[in-house]
Amino acid sequence: MFNQSNIQMKNVLVLVTVLWIFSCSTDTIKGGINKAGNVAGQTAGEFIEGAAKGVEKAFDVKVTLPENLKKHGVEFGKTYVTSDSIGTDNLLMVYVIFNKPYTDTLVAKVFDDNQLEMGRVSAVVSGFQNEAKFVAFHFDKRTNIDSKNTLTVE
Repeated sequence: MFNQSNIQMKNVLVLVTVLWIFSCSTDTIKGGINKAGNVAGQTAGEFIEGAAKGVEKAFDVKVTLPENLKKHGVEFGKTYVTSDSIGTDNLLMVYVIFNKPYTDTLVAKVFDDNQLEMGRVSAVVSGFQNEAKFVAFHFDKRTNIDSKNTLTVE
């Protein structure tokens, strides 16, 4: 049963709690909230940046450069896969560096993880000595290039 002293004790406890809450400065509360929000924002930002780098790394493609192109003074810089207007990863971008004058048709091929060819496209490429530029190889819309695929340019 409740007696008078238990009720008074509860009332005192409630009063002390309420006074403690209201005695805290609103600046201190706001500062704590801002600090917590800042930490949460930094954590979210770092997560998003890390995830973006992970996706970028997962789709970092390597294109095989045959010896005959090297002999003609052609080399590749940055290569990446992007989407065309349809939204599939079917556009291979290759930064081509010309160490000698070069004009020819290059053929890009994509192979699945079982080394079965799943796409082929050609592009006429021309460059002067010491020139470099991106060359786009636009595959069929049904060719979806992913990180498990092998790419060659011949």
